[in-house]
Amino acid sequence: MRILRKWKVFLVAVMIAIVLIQWVIPAALLKLSHPEAYSKGKASNELSHYIDTYEQSRSRFLSYPERLKNSWEQVRHESYEVGSTKLNMDVLWADANNNKENLIVLTSGVHGIEAHMGSAMIDLFQAEYLSQLDPQTTGVIYIHAINPWGMKHFRRYNENNVDLNRNFIPDWDSFSLNTNKDYTDLRRFFEKDSPLRNSTLHEIGFFGSLGKEVIASGTGKIEKALLTGQYSSPEGVYYGGSSDEPSTVIVKKIYEEILKSDYPNIVHIDLHTGYGPKYQMSIFASSSETMKEAEAEKEFDYPLVFTPDSDEYYVTSGDNTEYMYWLQKEKHPGKKVYSTTFEFGTMGTSTMASIQSLKNTIDENRLFQDGTNNKTTGKIIKNRYLQMFYPSEEKWRVKAAKDFRQALEGVLKNRGVPLRET
Repeated sequence: MRILRKWKVFLVAVMIAIVLIQWVIPAALLKLSHPEAYSKGKASNELSHYIDTYEQSRSRFLSYPERLKNSWEQVRHESYEVGSTKLNMDVLWADANNNKENLIVLTSGVHGIEAHMGSAMIDLFQAEYLSQLDPQTTGVIYIHAINPWGMKHFRRYNENNVDLNRNFIPDWDSFSLNTNKDYTDLRRFFEKDSPLRNSTLHEIGFFGSLGKEVIASGTGKIEKALLTGQYSSPEGVYYGGSSDEPSTVIVKKIYEEILKSDYPNIVHIDLHTGYGPKYQMSIFASSSETMKEAEAEKEFDYPLVFTPDSDEYYVTSGDNTEYMYWLQKEKHPGKKVYSTTFEFGTMGTSTMASIQSLKNTIDENRLFQDGTNNKTTGKIIKNRYLQMFYPSEEKWRVKAAKDFRQALEGVLKNRGVPLRET
């Protein structure tokens, strides 16, 4: 009888464990991963800039010329179908009416999923700042959805799994595709080559695998393997490609046209999300920046600017703002150019946030490449990935808009682009 009782206890324990692993924990993880619904109360005007799909965003973007034409005499729209995606990158040019002195360029969606945030900030600029510009001397260019496929499908990468902000290589013939040995060493950790299964077991397995890799290789090697980009594994994360992607070809030509224009003073702001403190957008300067961090924060009247001397600063291969500077130095040295990134942090800077960001990145790519036999697991991963690049939290969205205004005004003032009082 005693043995029978022990077997009953054991069987009950096993049943409870199965229920927890198979249903209870996955259901809890799914609920936690769901985008948080926000209210439309006092912040409704701020939140109106944020919309959810590529189609909605593009439709709104195509309505902008009507407003631009109220002040700018020459407004043109160019639409580029990207590769074989049947999706479009759209560009609006509003040229200064008389003396071409200043040109403001806003670009979005180099990382497709981040285009949703970029679209929101361009809409804010369109609504609030056009009336503060002098159309006689200042021109404006918007680029919507540089990576339209990634925007539509909520992926950072494009239709060929290429990270476009690792793809702006000035000269592929002289560029080595084997620059990232760390990624090659850690490839089996980043790429599992097998479908995702039960989310509970996957969570446990990931942290076990991460702990093993940290002991073997150290956190520094893992970070270095990811941030700079890799060019050896086409199905891996942060893959930079092996030649110019269709979007890159288009944007390189646009940048060339911008630099060939008559504007002596060009300010380019590329809009991104992901890196940095959760409730503080950062101005991420290029490697050409000569100001120190403290000096830049004072000059821009902004509390968080990453410059080459910052502890958190890093340089990636194939970055599009770095390409803008390369093009200016090589072919248009007489131009005054300031090209920078506005980076809206989403996860935070804690160790746990960094681990979760790493996990989301690896999981999403594995889901795309290898799929899953568990629908709940797939939903959890997609929800987490969306929140990592386009948080739905009202507090985050309101603060992001506030930071954008402050950073934009600081940069434009510093670069000699006047704003009028309205």
